[in-house]
Amino acid sequence: MRMKRALLIGPLPPLIGGDTVSTMNLLKSGYWRESGIDIESINTCAKDRIRIPGDRLSIEQGLRAVRILARVFLKIPTRDVVLLWGNSRFICTLGIPIMIYAVMVRKPFIVKVFGAYLAERLRNLPRPVRAVVTGLLGRARFVLPQTGRLESELVDGTGIPASRVVSFPNFLADDALGSTLGEKRFSGRCVFVGQIKREKGVFDIIDALKGRNDLGCDFYGQIVERDRRGFIDAVGSSDRLSYRGVIEPGGVIDVIRRFDVLLLPTYHIGEGYPGVILQAFAAGTAVIASDWLSIPDLVEDGARGVLVPVKAPGRITGALDMLASDRDLFDTVRRKAFEFVKSFSEERIVRDILIRRVEGILGRAGD
Repeated sequence: MRMKRALLIGPLPPLIGGDTVSTMNLLKSGYWRESGIDIESINTCAKDRIRIPGDRLSIEQGLRAVRILARVFLKIPTRDVVLLWGNSRFICTLGIPIMIYAVMVRKPFIVKVFGAYLAERLRNLPRPVRAVVTGLLGRARFVLPQTGRLESELVDGTGIPASRVVSFPNFLADDALGSTLGEKRFSGRCVFVGQIKREKGVFDIIDALKGRNDLGCDFYGQIVERDRRGFIDAVGSSDRLSYRGVIEPGGVIDVIRRFDVLLLPTYHIGEGYPGVILQAFAAGTAVIASDWLSIPDLVEDGARGVLVPVKAPGRITGALDMLASDRDLFDTVRRKAFEFVKSFSEERIVRDILIRRVEGILGRAGD
């Protein structure tokens, strides 16, 4: 029997970010071949820059979109199922002709939405465009929001049956989930891992640690050009702050494991379930994150980490002091997070949520 063929259209490296790494890890999963599915990809990610809210479409980006569509229109007819992976902006722009074409050539498709902003973006679209996008999403076999919050918003706001809207969060490879939590004592070593831009709270971290000789932070990630000069100058003002470049995706957990606390005081409007929080949980590193959008679903305050208000550097400092002075709390948040993250394994997310549904679409469920 020939292998079934899937086409994944979504963001991939070399640009490093939560969406690209998540998509790359999905493609690498051995559960595809185990299920008899050959999966091919088309990379939709810009290779040279991180886009930020409010960016205008350039001529170069328009040409790249044309090239992507040309590949999509050639490949979709040769595949048995289409997986469309994108953030809310992509779904509501380039995703429209892709979904229309899949409907025209009668190819079943699944839409995975990164972040938690799609419902808000749909509300802000002109009514005719909103009707087109919601109608196309209604033709998808499944829509996979990243968070429970977006799942509820899509069911309530689009009319898509709840049975076809299924939460599909970030996941960790099965072999990244250890069985033993190592010992750790608080020493004031903090880490930030992610795209370095003001909306991720990097300048709040710098303000929080200003003048503290007992606390420091290493920053890892690609820097948004808009914030490069300000960030480099701010980090250079203290020998307790360092920019360490970009971590290769496979090495993130090992790097985070060397630190006491991951700091993520983000207020990014598209934030979903940040994969770096799951990586910190698996590394046995405590997490201090912002009380923002769906982050409390992961970081239960006082149980699986500490939550702080957005744009509140003093509260970050206070949370660090609390972990430093309360050994029981430091150990508790690490232990509970380490156990919690096992529910985000590749087996439970990729195999049990996605591939089982793809098999059903292909008529192979139960074979």
